[in-house]
Amino acid sequence: MGAALLAAAGSAASTWQIMVSRDAHILAAEQLALSLSNAAAQRIAGSLRSMDIMLSDAAEKVEDPATFDPTVTANLRAKLDSFPELESMGLVDSKGWLRQIIHRDGPPRPIPADISDRPHVRHPQEHWRENTLFVSPPVKERFTGNTVLLLSRPIIGPDKTFRGSVGMAVLTAFIDDSLASVVPGEGDAAGAFSPDGILYSRHPRDDRFIGKSIADSPLYRAYAATPIAGTAFYAPSFSDGVERIIGFTTVPHYPVVAAVGINRTKVLDRWRRELWVHGGIQSVFVGVIFALALRLSRSERRRRSVTEQLLSTERTHVETLSQAVHDRTAELHDSLAALSESEERFRCMVEISPLPLVLTRRSNSRVVYINARAAEAFGIPVDKAVNEVAPDYWEKPTDRATMVAALAADGQILNLEVVLKRANGERFTALLSAANVTLRGEELVLVAVQDITERKRLEEDLGRSNRDLEQFSYAVSHDLQEPLRMVSSYLALLERRYAPKLDEEAHEFIAFAVDGAQRMSRMITDLLGYSRVHRQGNQFAPVELDTVLADAMANLSTAMAACGAEITAAPLPCVWSDASQLMRVFQNLIGNALKYRDAETAPRIVITAEQTAGEWIVSVADNGIGIDPAHTERLFQIFQRLHPRGAYEGSGVGLALCRRIMERHHGRIWVDSAGEGLGSVFRFALPVAAPADMAPAVPQRS
Repeated sequence: MGAALLAAAGSAASTWQIMVSRDAHILAAEQLALSLSNAAAQRIAGSLRSMDIMLSDAAEKVEDPATFDPTVTANLRAKLDSFPELESMGLVDSKGWLRQIIHRDGPPRPIPADISDRPHVRHPQEHWRENTLFVSPPVKERFTGNTVLLLSRPIIGPDKTFRGSVGMAVLTAFIDDSLASVVPGEGDAAGAFSPDGILYSRHPRDDRFIGKSIADSPLYRAYAATPIAGTAFYAPSFSDGVERIIGFTTVPHYPVVAAVGINRTKVLDRWRRELWVHGGIQSVFVGVIFALALRLSRSERRRRSVTEQLLSTERTHVETLSQAVHDRTAELHDSLAALSESEERFRCMVEISPLPLVLTRRSNSRVVYINARAAEAFGIPVDKAVNEVAPDYWEKPTDRATMVAALAADGQILNLEVVLKRANGERFTALLSAANVTLRGEELVLVAVQDITERKRLEEDLGRSNRDLEQFSYAVSHDLQEPLRMVSSYLALLERRYAPKLDEEAHEFIAFAVDGAQRMSRMITDLLGYSRVHRQGNQFAPVELDTVLADAMANLSTAMAACGAEITAAPLPCVWSDASQLMRVFQNLIGNALKYRDAETAPRIVITAEQTAGEWIVSVADNGIGIDPAHTERLFQIFQRLHPRGAYEGSGVGLALCRRIMERHHGRIWVDSAGEGLGSVFRFALPVAAPADMAPAVPQRS
C-alpha cells in the first residue's frame, strides 16, 4: 500500500512538472515573438523616418512643382545617390499632374502626365492640412518593373496653400531585410502589413500575397480583435497554413504593423522531447529512488528559473539592439536638422533608455550627464552625480585601468565584468560597455552599465546545485549497486547450497533473478555515465581519430575475433575533442554492428570520413539487420529498444550517450538505413574549427 501511494505521488508530481514545463515553453515563445516584432518595428521605423525627413526637406525647398529648378533637382539627385533603396523621386502639381521625375539611372525629366487618380497623389490633395507621410501598398514600378512602395508628402506654399506633392518610389528591400533579420529559425516567419490589412512584405517571401489584402485571414482578425498592441496570440498563416505563436508591434508614428511568428509545432516538439526523457526516467526509478526524483524536480525548477532570467537578459539585448538602431537614425537626422534639435532628441532617447547610461569627460573623468536609470543604480540624485569624479564608483582601480586601456586602443569595450559601488557603499556586479564619442568638439566617454548581480547569484546557485547533484549521484550509485550485489551473491549461494533439492524450474527462476539484477546494475551504471558527460569530460584538445579508433577496436578485439568481423577504415582527421568520449562513441557504434547482425553472416564494417562546409562527417557502415526508417529517431532516446529484451542484450542507453557526447562537442549524430535486413550507416559530424568554448591545449592522445 505504501509503495502504491509513493508511486501515485511520484506520478502526480511528474504530471504537474510536465504541464508547468509546457506552459514555460509556450510563454518563452510568446515573449521571444514580442521581442523580435519590436526589433523589426524599430528597424522599419528608422528607415521610414529617414525617408520622411528627406521628403519633408524636399517639400520645403520646392516652391512650384511645375517649374524646373536645377538647384532643386540637383538636391533630389543627391538624395537618390545617398539612399540605395530609392528608385525615383517625382513632383506633382496641385491638379494631380506629374511634372518632373528623377530616376537613379537617368537625368531629371519633365513628364506631364495626369496621375490624379493614384492613391499617393489623392491622399496629399485631400489631407494636405494634416501634413503627414502617406505609404502606398506595394506596386510594380512602371519604368524598372521592381516592387516598390510609393511615399508622398504635400507641398505647402508660404501662403499656406496646397501647391502639390513630392513623392518617392522605394524598394521593399528595406522591409524585407528588417523581417529577415528577426526570423529566428526554419519554420518561423515574419511580416509587415498596413493597419487595414494590406501586406507589405513577408519572410519567407511569397509574392502571391504581396500588395494584397489579408483582412480575411485569421492572423489579421486576431490582430484586429486584440485591444492592446504588443500582445501574442495563436493563428494559422494565410500563406502556408502553419500555426504560429505571433507577436505584433505597431511601427512608431507610421501606419505599418510588424509581426513575428514562432512555429508552435517546433516549440511543442522541444517540450515533447523533454517529456519522453522525463517519462523514461520516471518509469525506471519510480518507487526505487523517489528521493532522486524529488531532487531532480527541484533542479528543474532552478533550471527553469535560470532560463527565465536568461530570457529576460536576451530581451534586454534585443531592446538594446532596438535602441542602437534608433541612435543611428538620430545621427542621420542630425545631418538634416538643427544641432540643438538633434541634441534634445538625443537627451530624450538617453532618458528613456532601459540601461543606466553615464557620460564623462575623457580629460578629467568627471560626469557630464547621467540618466535616471544610472542615478537609481548608483543610489545618487542626478544633480549630485553631475561633475562628480567617475572613479569614485569603482571597487577595483584595475577594472577602470582595463577600460581606459581598451578605449585608448580600440575606442570601445564591450561587456567588461566589474564590481561597482553605490553611494551607500553597497557593491554590485555589472557588465560595462563604453565607447569614445565627440559632442560639440569635446572628447567624451559614453558608459552603459547592466547590473548582473542577481544573474551571478543564480549562476552560483546553479553550479552549487550541479555539485550537490553530482555528489548525490555517487551516493545513489553506491546505495543501489550494493543491494544488487547482495541479491546476486545470496542467489548464487542459495543455488550452490540447495542445488540437489531444487528442481529445474527453481534453477531457471534463480537464473532469471540473477540476470535481472545484473541488467539493473548495468542500467544504473549506464545512466550515471549518461548524466556525467557534461560534468566529468576532459578538456578539449586536438585528437587524431585514427588513434581513438585503434583504442576502441583494441577494447573490442575479443568480440571481433569471436564473430569473424572485418573492419576497413579510411584515414581519419584530427579534430578538437575529448578523446575518451569519442572512443566511447566508436566503441558503441562498432559494438552495435557486432551485436545486431545475422548469425549466419560475418560482420563487415567500413569507417570513412569526409569534410563538408565547416564539418567533418564520420560514417560507420555495417551489413547488419538494418533499421526501419520510421524508427531511426527512437534509437537515440534513452531506454528505447527496437527489439525484445531477450533478443539482444543491452540497456538502451548507448546511442543516447553518443548523442549527448555529440552535443557536448557541438556536433550531431544520425543513422541512415534502407530498411530491415539492408544494413545501416551511422554518421556523426564534428566542427572543423574549434568552437569558442574549447580552450586551447596540447595535442591529446587517447
